[in-house]
Amino acid sequence: MSRYRIFTVILVMAITIAPLPAMAEDGLFVEVTPEVTCGDVNFLVNVEDGILPYNLAWEFGDGESLEEPGIDAFPHTTDHAYLVSGDYEWVLNVTDSSEIPLTGMTSGIVTIGPSVTLLADEMPPIKELEGGEATFNFTADVLGEFPPFAYEWSFEGASSSTSDPASNTASATYTTPGKYTAIVTVTDDCGFTHTDTLLVVVVEPLFGCHPMAQRIADEVSKLYPEQAEKEYTCEEIYYIFLGGLTGRQTGFGRLWHAYKLALTIEDLTWEQIRDWHLDGTGWGLLVQLNRFAEALENVGIVDLMDRVLSGENTVSQIRSALRVVIRYEADFEDALARLADGLSPGKLAQLYRTAQDLDLDPSDLDGYLEMGFDLQEMRHAAKLATQLGGDWAALIIAHSEGYNWGEIRKAHQLADETFDVLTILDVGVQEFRRQQRMQTQEERRMELNLRTAAHYANQYGATEEDVLAVFNEICDGDWKCVRDYLREGSGNSHQAGQDQRTAARLATQYGISEQEIWSLFEGTCSGDWKCVRDQLREMFREEHGKGKDK
Repeated sequence: MSRYRIFTVILVMAITIAPLPAMAEDGLFVEVTPEVTCGDVNFLVNVEDGILPYNLAWEFGDGESLEEPGIDAFPHTTDHAYLVSGDYEWVLNVTDSSEIPLTGMTSGIVTIGPSVTLLADEMPPIKELEGGEATFNFTADVLGEFPPFAYEWSFEGASSSTSDPASNTASATYTTPGKYTAIVTVTDDCGFTHTDTLLVVVVEPLFGCHPMAQRIADEVSKLYPEQAEKEYTCEEIYYIFLGGLTGRQTGFGRLWHAYKLALTIEDLTWEQIRDWHLDGTGWGLLVQLNRFAEALENVGIVDLMDRVLSGENTVSQIRSALRVVIRYEADFEDALARLADGLSPGKLAQLYRTAQDLDLDPSDLDGYLEMGFDLQEMRHAAKLATQLGGDWAALIIAHSEGYNWGEIRKAHQLADETFDVLTILDVGVQEFRRQQRMQTQEERRMELNLRTAAHYANQYGATEEDVLAVFNEICDGDWKCVRDYLREGSGNSHQAGQDQRTAARLATQYGISEQEIWSLFEGTCSGDWKCVRDQLREMFREEHGKGKDK
């Protein structure tokens, strides 16, 4: 592996250490944390949202794939064995069991075996012959999880060399000008190997300034004053090359690469880019920071560099903060502060996603979290509130009081202006429904009683109020009793009318007053009209008989 690729490798390995979350637009959240043991990788999977069970579809990056249907509990672990060292990009696709399935995808890179970068004491490795010899001291810079490491060295064209299989350092001496290849192969404790080569150049003693130093001085001077602090001479560049800034040889390659980056990163000077790398930080991270600054617009790359160099924030934290800024319009400073306080990138994304779903400021969301509410529960409450057209806060409060989401959904469907969700839940959904049925039945009975009262009132010539009074007060809710009562009252009324007419007719027939008729009816005859008629006939005969006798 060349010296220019070491920083990319460092970055990749840093990424694989942290959990890798993914959020699909339709709501599924997937997070995977890989743990490497030699060639065996344990993938720890967490999935949020959606409906159980889930289907997992893996691509492991080595040509192998795996389908895992019906996963109904998380966290879930998936194991895979890699047989050869290298960097492998894996991909996980997750599908839930919704009627319209939700999906989520995440991916990452795992490194199997060691990674080695071969370096020389002078970089680029160019040396002049001094006294007929040029000696290079080599270091194998190894990254790997499973030491101890064994080293196998090879030096093409060297007149002599010194190495130890247990040491990551070696030296080689060359006596003839030319280009030679140094090789190191590293084997870790698991048996995985990795090899890197380095081209060394041995030259005759130079007179005057080095041509590469002159080229760099000419090109960097063209950047002044916009992207270079001064104009440089060949001697000044060669002085930097020899270690005038760091105490060790800098290398023309680094100085030239800093110049090339200055052409693309307009907000930095050549010196800032050069010093960034001389401080031990990789070019790849600098390029990333520049992209981050371009995406943020209101945060410059110099500010981001200062944060990283001071240790206030890591590049990984800046990357995670930028993601939530882009996805959820989060505040960059707030996101960085939360990451610096120990919040994981996955939880940070969940927090801002929830704040966006609930249309809340993250600081307000913090208040709910301090009250003990869970982000997933709040998102579920918001989703349910959207479906039901209700207030998510009321739903989450109900859930916090021990009611399950099914009960809450049913209570919300029963709620109205009179009875809210909590009132119904306190009563109990089943009991509330029973009470509703009883109330409905009572209302129907009352409506039927009113119609019956109106019918009887019309039939018997009474008022509805009087009929209802008889129904409630005399007959104790018995309509048969009411009917009998009204019939009896109606019969008495009819008889009284008939008696009145009879009295009037007899008064006319016998030429006496109705008062006299009623006197006979109520007195002598005790309510018997036949007796009244007999009395009137007798009186009539007596009166007419007396007339004849005279």
